[in-house]
Amino acid sequence: MINKTGQTAKSILTEHSNIVTIIMGILVSYAITLPIAAVLAYLLMFTDFPQKYMPTAVIITTLLSIVIAGWVSTKNVKSKGWLNGGIVGIVYVLILYLASSIVYRDFSIDVNVIVKFLIGILTGCIGGILGINLRREPRTSTRSRK
Repeated sequence: MINKTGQTAKSILTEHSNIVTIIMGILVSYAITLPIAAVLAYLLMFTDFPQKYMPTAVIITTLLSIVIAGWVSTKNVKSKGWLNGGIVGIVYVLILYLASSIVYRDFSIDVNVIVKFLIGILTGCIGGILGINLRREPRTSTRSRK
């Protein structure tokens, strides 16, 4: 299928999203999350770290991981970083949801689960937008040197 500008559907898809970079973003997110979770577990187990701060630490870790993953997922795309980041965010939260549902044997969906998905999507979109807009590209000078 060719659109009005002469681009095929495949070229449009590869220009705006790349499954490899999306998977890489998800792997990076868990490469960040798992060591931080291990450190938090260690702190909770072997120090006097107050347990009341754990939910906040987990939320900060999750948000940071999704933003960085959204950023990484825009590595080879030219536009629509928000889309790649959003996909990464939803897949990240989906994996967390499935893992916790298997462990706790509770696959119920309530308001908290929906809010987590929305926050994951939004955070991933922010990471994707930052990845596109803060990309380091060689600058071309329009002024001539004398």
